[in-house]
Order: sequence, then structure tokens, then C-alpha cells
Amino acid sequence: MRVKRILIYLFSIAFAGCFLSVLAVSLVYPLMLKQHSTLFPAMPTALSLALFAFIVVLFLIAFYRWLHRRSDRASRRISISIFAIMLLFEALLIFVFHGILPPIIDGGHTYAEALYLLAHGQASDTIYFKVYPNNIPITLLRYFLYSLGSWVHFSSYMLIDRFFCALMLNAGIFISWRLMKKRFDERTACLYLIIALTCLPLFFYIMYFYTDTVAIAFPALLLYLWAVYAGSAKIRYIVLLGLALGIGNLIRPNLILFLPALVIYMFFVLNWKKAMINTAVILVLIASTLFASHGVARHFGYTADPSLSMPSIHWVMLGLSRDGGYNARDFALTHTQPNQALKKQADRAQIVTRIKQKGMGGLLHLWGVKAARTWGTGARGYYWYTHLSTHPTKAYQYLFNHRNQMTVYIIQVFYIVEIFLLIFSALRFFRTKKADMNLLIQICLFGNFIFNTFVWEAEPRYSLLFTPLVLLGAVFGFRELAYWLGHIKLEKVQAKLTGKRVRMALAGATLAAVLLCAWAGFHAYAQAQSPQRHYLIDQRYSVGKKGMTVDAHHCITQTFDASRPFNRVSFHVRNVIGEGRYRVSVTDPHSGRRFFSKEFVPKHAPGRHTFKIGPAVPGSEKHMNITQIRGNPGAALNLAISGHGYEQRDAYPGGYLLQNGVRKGQKDLQFAVYQVEKGAYLSKGSYILLFTVPVLMVLFYMYTVLTMDQNKSDRLST
Repeated sequence: MRVKRILIYLFSIAFAGCFLSVLAVSLVYPLMLKQHSTLFPAMPTALSLALFAFIVVLFLIAFYRWLHRRSDRASRRISISIFAIMLLFEALLIFVFHGILPPIIDGGHTYAEALYLLAHGQASDTIYFKVYPNNIPITLLRYFLYSLGSWVHFSSYMLIDRFFCALMLNAGIFISWRLMKKRFDERTACLYLIIALTCLPLFFYIMYFYTDTVAIAFPALLLYLWAVYAGSAKIRYIVLLGLALGIGNLIRPNLILFLPALVIYMFFVLNWKKAMINTAVILVLIASTLFASHGVARHFGYTADPSLSMPSIHWVMLGLSRDGGYNARDFALTHTQPNQALKKQADRAQIVTRIKQKGMGGLLHLWGVKAARTWGTGARGYYWYTHLSTHPTKAYQYLFNHRNQMTVYIIQVFYIVEIFLLIFSALRFFRTKKADMNLLIQICLFGNFIFNTFVWEAEPRYSLLFTPLVLLGAVFGFRELAYWLGHIKLEKVQAKLTGKRVRMALAGATLAAVLLCAWAGFHAYAQAQSPQRHYLIDQRYSVGKKGMTVDAHHCITQTFDASRPFNRVSFHVRNVIGEGRYRVSVTDPHSGRRFFSKEFVPKHAPGRHTFKIGPAVPGSEKHMNITQIRGNPGAALNLAISGHGYEQRDAYPGGYLLQNGVRKGQKDLQFAVYQVEKGAYLSKGSYILLFTVPVLMVLFYMYTVLTMDQNKSDRLST
């Protein structure tokens, strides 16, 4: 027992140190992003992040104190109200931003394949699922959902995707709420809902149907099943846990990281025989679900191809790339090897070479970059997967696309609070001397951090799966913070720190800091005039190795829907062959009117070509035409298109591409149509409204200080 306690003490210190580094990185990581550097200056941004995070902590303390004046019945009603707000928010996201399309990666591939399965009942001939067979289960799940929709004559597949993701998210939140209610009380469960409500990426990610978003309920479910087993010692709950882990592992293989965490935890809280039996049962069930899934996959025509599939060591090699993430060069290195043995050999050779080249200094730098990529940003890269939209409205731009800097900043504030409270959870064992659920959460999160930082490929999305455990750990951390605030033993220190005057002075100083921050940023964000882009179309993908040629014998036309005014059009050039002069024009095919026409000589380097045009009348179909006027023999312009990658996708359903008047399937140019006008980043009303929120939080804290009994308000919990 003494050895176990020492080990847990050491682990708690390591856990706190690990997430202290995450906290430090989370204060500065947004400043490293190019899209934030001009809008958010470095030093003021870090200070304001700390200020607003402090305000959120004050609000949580005040809310918890306020809840303690309410009965269990009232707390339950508040919880129901918060659930209702969550459902309303999800409904608004789904219906207001219905134009968001699956990206031309991962989730987009599974979407196209599910539609193919629905039409043909068998797998397509794409090699994507031979290269990445781990995506077969999520594709089949998507197909089953679409089939269910077809049986009831419902074919809005995007709605099916998002409703299912919302269902899984709500299931995870509900299970976590029940867990906190069972472990603590109604008030703590209600506090959990407030913390979950502020974790905006959980809700934004319901717009992207993929493994992480579908499996989001499983970590909380596994934790709940363990809690029920710990209270009853009935083996059937271990069986259910094993089945849930097996199914979740099929959907999102990284969920298997919960297993070693659970095994380690069981050896701390159970005798070794029972821990071994439980582990064996779970392993058998995981193997059974994996075996059954292979049979289902074969039924639909999915077969393994060792010459194409990527070995697991490939992702370890990716983890040693320049920034620890996916890159086309490393993919090609492994993919071009003809069999599994040579693929593994090539990856091992690269791993050894890179370790030697980087040395300890280079590895430390790389690990820091990977930790920052995976854990440094609270947004978890949700906006990486929302680039395609048929209706890129202003609200869409602020939440999901080019102008989302403020949204990411707000998310980061709440994320810093989550990590700060998570660090406090490390103090729990030092006080209670008991290994409880908090320790299991910490082991799982610590293992995930180690795995993605030191072993595996690193991407922001990889921390999403265990975000529910971060939120639960934050609740444990808040309880510790509440305990220490309510049990300071030194009477003189307590009188100074917790007296109403001192707390009111602290709140007043914080309020003054908020107003000063609002005044300091008002000109930069709400008054300074700069070019603002309002997109009608933003088809930014270029997929496949081929483009569309414009030469003496071929002209190109891209049609698009002009629902709003625009004064810019652009397209991307893949390659320029020879010397030639070209013309780009924008016309109305119905009236025959030409709104714009300009001759240009393209640059020899690939890149974006943008043209400023006069005000165009919206409300009807427009054609963008690109033709060659003259040029040397063989001169040609190769334009970037969303052509055939792993499958053919219509990246812009609002228009189509023609060559010499012939429609070219589901292809579209890589192009944009938008309005540029001078304006501020935010309207004055929006800017003031944003700062109203922290002001109200501070005022609510001041209200609880003034109205609550001194003894009760100082002792947050017993």
C-alpha cells in the first residue's frame, strides 16, 4: 500500500507538471498562428487571455455558491434548462449552417463511399479503404444510417450525419452529468453542464461526421460503466465495458488508450487476480468485436491488400516529421513500397535516420511542437474541416472560416480555465489519500498526452476524443479549488483573503481591467478600416494530379450562383506552358450581358490570379469564361480543379465546369467569388456585446459576495 501511495504521489506530480506545460503553451499558442498574428498582438493577447480566464473562474465560483442556496429540485431544473440551451444551440448550428459540406479528406471520403454503398450495395473500387482500412467501420455505420433514412424516405444525408453526431454528443454529456450527480451531487452535476456548455468545439464538431465525433460518447460511457462496476462488483458491467470498448475501438482506434489506463488503475484499486480476470474478459470482447467487424467488411466487398495498407509504424514515422503531422512526402515514401515488409523497413529506416539527425535538442523541440499542435489549442482544429460551404454567410465566416479569429480566441479562454482546473485535480490524492475515479481520468489523459507527443502523429483533432474526460477532470479540479478556498486554516490570512471588502476590491479591479481592455482594443477591432472579404463562393480545394487546360483549342467556363453582390473573382493556376495572352470574363447567360472582361498574361509560377470587377447584379447564374487570345505554339494554361482524387466529388454544387461547352462531370475550378469593401473587423454593437459578457460575470460574482452569508460563502463545500 505504501509503494502504491508513493507511485500515485509521483504520478500526480508528473501529471500536474505535464499540464502546467500545456497551460503555458495554451496562453501563447494562438499567437504562433499566422491568421492571428496581425489581429491579436502578442503580449496584450496573452495578458487578456489570462484576465478573461480569471473572470471565468470567478464566475464558476460565484455560480457554485449561488447553487448552494438552491434546493436539489431547483438545481435539477437549472440543469434541464442548460440541456435545453445546448439542444437549441445544436439545432441552430445544424439548420443555420446547413450549407457546410464534407471536406475532400477523411470524412469526405467516407461520405462519398457511403453514398456509393447506398446506390450499389457493394464497396467501390477506390484504394482509399485499402490504404486506410481503419475507416471501413465508420463508413459502414454511415451507410447503415443513410439506409435507415431511405427506409423512411428521408434523403437529407447531411442532416442525418449532424443529428447523429449531436445524439452522440448529448449522450456523452448526459452520461457525464449522471456520473457527476452519482459521484457528488446535483449542484456539481449542474456545474459540469456549465463547463461543458462553454466547450464550443464539442458543438462545432457536430458539423463533421467522422470517427472522433461519432465516438465522443464512449469515454464517458466507459467511465460510467466502471463506476457502476466499482459500486457493485458485478462482472456483467465489465462485460458491458469490454463490448463498449470493442465497438468504440472499431470506430476510433485511439480509444484503445483507455485500456492500458484502466489496467494500471485496476492494479491500484483491486487485488491482482481480479484485475487480471477483468483484463482478460475485456481483451476477449475486444478481439471478438474486431473479428466480427472483419466478417461484415468482407460481406460488403472490403478486402485487405498488404501492398497498399499502411502499417502502424507509418504513423510513428509521421510523428518524427518536421512538425510531427501528416505530409504528402512521408505518405508517398511508404505508399510506394510494394509490400508490408518493405513498407515497415522503409519506415523504420526513416525513424532511425530522423532520430539521429535531430539529436536530443531537435527531439525536445519536436515534442514541444507536437504537444502544442495536439493540446495547445482549445479549438482542436474544428475549422480545418469546414472549408466547403454552399452558403458562406458572414456568420459562417466568423464561426467557421476566414474571420474566425475572435471565435478561436474565446474558445481559448475557456480552454485555459479547463486546463487550470484540471491541474488542481492533481491535488486531490494529496488530500484524500484515496485512488478514485479522478485518478483513472488522469492516467487516461496522461497516457494520451504521452502517446501523441512522443510516439504518434500529432494533430489538433486527436485531443477531441478525450475532451469529455478533460471536462470531468476539470470538475474534480474545481471541487479541490472550492475545498481549499473554504478551508484555509490560518485565521489572519483567511480574514484578509476572504473578507468581503478584499473580494469586492478584487472584483472592482478586475472590472476596471476589463473596461480598460475594451477601451484599448476598441479602435483596432471596431473602428480601424481594412479590406474585408464577404464570400459568395470559396472553393479552395484542388484534388488529384490533373487540371483543366486552356489553349488555342480549348476554353473553360465555370458557372456559379451570384446570390449577393461581388467585385472580385479568382482562380488558381497549376502550371503555365509557353507564352500566351488570355482573357477572363464574367457574363450573364440569360441576358447575354458581359459584366467584366480583361486580358492578362499569367505568371509562370503556379498561384492564385485575382481580378477586380465592377459591381455585378446578383440574383442569377453567372459564367466565368477563360480563353486564350494568342500564344506561341503549344502555349497553354493548366487550371487547378477539384478533380478525381480517391473519388469524384462535387465540391461546388451551385455550379459546374465546362470545356468547349461540354460539361465535365462533377468537376469545378478551384475558385472564389467575393465582395471586398472597407470596414472594421467587428461592428461596434458586436464588440460591446462581447465585452458585456465578462462584465456581467464579474457583476454576478460581486452580487454573490454582497448577498451571501460570510461563513457560508467562504466555505464552498465540505
